[in-house]
Amino acid sequence: MTARTPVRLDALLARSARVHPGRTALEGGGESWMYAQLDSAVDALAARLTADGVAPGDRVGVYAPKTPATVIALYAALRAGAVVAPLDVADPPERTARMIHNAGLSLLLTTDRALAGAQRAATRARSGAPADEAPLEHGLHRLRVLAPEERPEPLPAPTDSGGYILFTSGSTGWPKGVLLSHENVARYALWAAGEFGLTPEDRIGSQAALTFDLTTFDLFSAAAAGACTVLMPDVLRAFPRDVVGWLTEQRITAFMAVPSLYHNMLQQGGIADAPPPSLRIAAFGGEAFAPELLERYLRLLDGVPFYNLYGPTETNACTYYRVPADWTADQELPIGRGIGGVHIDVLDEDGRPTDGEGEIHIAGPVVFQGYLRGDAPEDPTVTVTFRDGVARRAYASGDLGRITSDGRVFLRGRRDHQAKRRGHRIDLMDVENAVLELPQVATAAVVAKDGPYSGQIWAYAQTDATEREVLAALRDVLPKRMLPDRIVSLTNLPTTTSGKVDRRALSAAADDTAGPVLPEEITV
Repeated sequence: MTARTPVRLDALLARSARVHPGRTALEGGGESWMYAQLDSAVDALAARLTADGVAPGDRVGVYAPKTPATVIALYAALRAGAVVAPLDVADPPERTARMIHNAGLSLLLTTDRALAGAQRAATRARSGAPADEAPLEHGLHRLRVLAPEERPEPLPAPTDSGGYILFTSGSTGWPKGVLLSHENVARYALWAAGEFGLTPEDRIGSQAALTFDLTTFDLFSAAAAGACTVLMPDVLRAFPRDVVGWLTEQRITAFMAVPSLYHNMLQQGGIADAPPPSLRIAAFGGEAFAPELLERYLRLLDGVPFYNLYGPTETNACTYYRVPADWTADQELPIGRGIGGVHIDVLDEDGRPTDGEGEIHIAGPVVFQGYLRGDAPEDPTVTVTFRDGVARRAYASGDLGRITSDGRVFLRGRRDHQAKRRGHRIDLMDVENAVLELPQVATAAVVAKDGPYSGQIWAYAQTDATEREVLAALRDVLPKRMLPDRIVSLTNLPTTTSGKVDRRALSAAADDTAGPVLPEEITV
């Protein structure tokens, strides 16, 4: 029996271009691209990048808002053999510069609209030296961050011939580059296309930023099925009623989003009054769905399957649960079982399978290659023996859970200083480091709140600056999704008997006992 040939992400596009050349592949910004047109544009740009010196295994950033040109840039870099890193134009330039440096990106692809921001970030990554710039087709530009002789050494197989980088919050204040192979992403994309029964008739609503792992479904599962990816304008995300209208107007049949967006569409967007008539698949992931609202959706969108997908950035989605149509809010919602070829187990503190609460471990073809910090990836995976007696390379997720005898997994929280906000995993130490780096702050602790402020991130600081002044300074170094909800000034931080900051006390502290705060409300 011969070994299975790993699937390349750009090959998914090429196959659909051969099989469905006249089908619509991509819509957005008033543009419509058929599969043959899109694949031809990708081919031409990939050839241009190769001629410009991009070699297999080079690391290329794509810094641009989500438009058809950006999708062409992503696919072209993949086809040229590069390891591609989508970057968020909303991130502060200093943070983007850290991503560029940490991942060893040698080239940036950007658009007319994002060129100035890309230049600022590249200049900071180059210690003040401007990057060489040249225009490309489709309103794209390339910025050379590293000269050919400065490029990092090629990555080990399989990413020596290309791959994908998604950044996640890191405890040191430097975002971590999650290195995924073509196969890591394609395994999930192909599974989702099959599980959801995607066909060339489907229209996939793409609402998340390209830096968020939800979009690997939007792009690559659609390409695997010959379906159409419809790019939602970024501005609509802040207006739930407009999102609901867009789902109807664009005849979206499959939609994946974080629960907070579903919540807003139900509570503020009027979806109960005008359910999207074409929607046939709804999926969510990244955070917990409010049980009462999920039950309402099951009644409202009668017959539309709802899928709960779970998985850290290091694995894409790795478990799934199709919520039964008769599910009610008084039932516990599992994150389900492993997707095709993925093994899930719950291990105790000694690394042994447990029927009680333990850490969720993930093994299989979706598990990433390591974190990019400089020249070579650091692989944090461990080899552990699962309850079936098989030793496997596994990623210890940091999530706590329990597993039932039939293989269903239930989530129980985190074992470290991480929180989820609107689907983004945020390392509280990342936020805390940013606060501590401010000259007006003597010391600080950042916590996720319990009780009535559950889900909020608060920073407690010894500082003479006002709350607004500290938040304004943080906006220069942190993306909006990571900004604390409140800055609370304390004369002294509470400590435990061992002298460490008592984070549990800060998490549980009520507003009127936590210390002085400004009376005006601050929205971030």
